[in-house]
Order: sequence, then C-alpha cells, then structure tokens
Amino acid sequence: MNEQSYDVIVVGGGPGGYTAAISAAKEGLSVLLFEGEYIGGTCLNVGCIPTKYLLDKAAALEKIRALADQHILKEAGFFSFEKIQTGREAVVKKLTGGVEYLLKANKVTVIKKFARVKAAGEVVCDGVTYMGKDIVIATGAVPLSIPIPGAEYTITSTSALALEQVPEKLVVIGGGVIGMELASAFCSYGSRVTVIEVLPKLFPGEEEAAVSYMTKELKKRDIHILCGTRVKSIGRAEDYYQVTYEGEKNGVADADVVLMATGRKANLEGIDACIALNTKGEIEVNEYMQTSIPHIYAIGDAAGGYQLAHAAYAEAETAVNHILGKAEPVNLDIMPRCIYTTPPYAAVGISIAQAQEKGIKTVSGEFSYMGNGMALAEGAQGMVRVIMDREKQTTLGVQIVGECAPEMIAFASAAVKDKMTLKQWQQMIVVHPSLSEMIKEAALDCFGKSVHRA
Repeated sequence: MNEQSYDVIVVGGGPGGYTAAISAAKEGLSVLLFEGEYIGGTCLNVGCIPTKYLLDKAAALEKIRALADQHILKEAGFFSFEKIQTGREAVVKKLTGGVEYLLKANKVTVIKKFARVKAAGEVVCDGVTYMGKDIVIATGAVPLSIPIPGAEYTITSTSALALEQVPEKLVVIGGGVIGMELASAFCSYGSRVTVIEVLPKLFPGEEEAAVSYMTKELKKRDIHILCGTRVKSIGRAEDYYQVTYEGEKNGVADADVVLMATGRKANLEGIDACIALNTKGEIEVNEYMQTSIPHIYAIGDAAGGYQLAHAAYAEAETAVNHILGKAEPVNLDIMPRCIYTTPPYAAVGISIAQAQEKGIKTVSGEFSYMGNGMALAEGAQGMVRVIMDREKQTTLGVQIVGECAPEMIAFASAAVKDKMTLKQWQQMIVVHPSLSEMIKEAALDCFGKSVHRA
C-alpha cells in the first residue's frame, strides 16, 4: 500500500474540521483534510446557513404583514418560494466556495472522499494509507429517527430545506431547535403547522420564564404546539398523511409533509480505531479534545456536547493548540445558544434553576421591548432577562426573546464571561437608541436600579 505522511490529518470538512485544518496550516503544519460529502459540512450546506436564509425571508414577510396591518404598506405582498430556494442555493454555493478558497490559500491538501481512521497515525482512503502525527476526527452528526410505524413517510431537515413548494399542512415531530426553526419558517410561508414534542415543555434546559414567553408568541402565530405528546403512528390516506398522537391530548393531524426532527446523533461511520465512547454513543474527550488514544482528537458533534458550529470552532482551536504543545483547555461554560424562530431566542450562562443547583442565591431583572425607543421605532416586541448572583452582585445569565436576540447575545456573553458586577453595569455607557440598552436595563433591574422600568 502507498503511504503519505502529514503533520495533521483532519477527517471531516464541517465548521470544526475546516477550522482545525486552517488553524494548523497557519502554524506551519502540513495538513490533509478528508471530506466525502461536501465542504462546509451540515452547517453550511443543509443546516445553519440555508435554514437561516429561509428564516430571514420569513421574518421579512412577517415584518411586511405587520406594516400592512398598520396601513403603512398598502398590502402584505406576494413572494416566490421558488426564488427563495434559488437564493438559498446561491448563498450556500458562495459560502462553501469561500471555505474551499481558504483551504487552498492556506495550502491544506483536500481529498473529497470518505476516509477511515484505522489507528493512531493511520487513515485509509481508497486503499491508500495516509500517516499523520496527529488526527482530528470531525465527522459531525446525522439525523436521528424514532422507530414508529410509518416513519418511512417522514422527511429529514435536509429534504425540508429542498422542498419545491410550501406544504399546506406540515407536521413536525420534535420541538427542538431544528423542528421549531423550520416550523416557524414554514408558518410564515403559509403552512398550517403542528409541532408534536414528547417532553412536557419546549427547551427544558433553558430559563423557564423566557421559554414560556417565546412559546406563547409562537402560538400567537397559529403554530399548534403539542407538548407532552407522543406520535403513535403515521399512515397514508390518499394524497396526504395522518399522524396519530397521544398524550395530554389524543388526536390525528393531517399533513402534506411530515418532518422528523427528533435530534441528531454522532456520526461514527469510518471510525475503526478502538476509541472510548460515552453513554450517548459519542466520542469521549478530555478538556483538550483528546480521545482515549494518544494523538487522536475529536471535535464538534462527533464528540457530543453542544451541537453548535461555534462550539466546534472553539474545540478545533483547542485541539490544534494542544497539538502545538499549548495546554489551553476549552471553556464551554459560557456558550451562547440561539434559536432563530420568529421571535428568536438567545441565551448565555445559566438559568435560575441551574444556579439553585449550585447553591447560588439569585435575583433576576427584566425589561420589555415596549419600554425601548429603538424597539418601538422598529415595531419589535420581546423581552430581556438577566440573572445575577444576589450576594456577589455578578452576572450569571442572560436570556433574550425578540428581534435581534442572536446579535445582542454577543454583548451579553462578554458580560457573563467577565462576571460583570452591578457597579460595572452602572458605569457602562450603551449607545442610544439601541436594542442593546435593554440588557443594561434588565441587569440594573435585578437590584431595582433600572431608570426606564417602573
């Protein structure tokens, strides 16, 4: 067998994989990247980016409709779903092309084929053995399907993004991030949407008050959300499907399309090396992203944890730093989480319940979009919550439901990371008018210091 040697071999070309490859190459290491499907992985091709394109156009439609209701615009307007899908494809092509250019510019060798990790320092592709001093596994995750009668009638999020027309009736099985984002988008495009979630409420790991507000707003848009409900079966009836469910309410939901959005699992296809896994079937790693086999690292969805592109970026940098001899553990405690529904949700830090588990006494502050000048000017609605340590007066967590929440959370992330104190919040000057003012107001409200809240 032929052999080729590199300093680093990366298996998987998603956000974590290409970040690891480029970061290592910038440090002068010889790097080989394998990607058997598409550069950019799920995120750029059939995940984060194309979903956000659909959601952005959906949010624009909702904005236009609100202005039409106020008689500011003459009518809500019409849209071409075909043109939206064409635009989505163009954005994906531009981004993936940009990543390919960056890999080439940084002299990363790219082989667009599947590879198998055989052992420490050994990767095989098409009968050729490639030797690497260090290997980074970044194989991502694949959709998880639940075993129910009629599951073959469902589609995955990948197929949902490629639909050629808007379904009149859409049933979404699973009320997680993927399910709720697509439910929100297709609701804006005109689908009658039913979401069936087995858990008693949406996003139980997030702050209850913020999620409750978000859920009410989604229901106002006529998204039918059934929590504490299990799908029994999916049947075919002429030219549509019937989804039978049971729980707090029993019933049957008709659908033109049934989306299976019950989560994702680590993709371990091609990992032949005897690497230790955790109880969830994900690759077990330490704080430097090392696996149980020396010189083999795992990052991103394959290693579990947060299934977020920005988590994979951080993990990739940690793994490469360790390869370079720098012991800089990844810190995922301050991890921003966003859900791009309408309204969107963003959070960072811990909830009140999580603080209580740590024995921390908390206070919380809140500020409504209705009290903010920029929000009123833009016709935006929502709320901001800040959680602080009652005794130390430091910032523990921030939750935002409303327009621009994912953009504002970066500001909040810095506050949580630095454990900003009440005094520091009081000394901070935030530009006016801006939506970001609400974060300061909510923080001050924790101790009754907010100027603009009664």
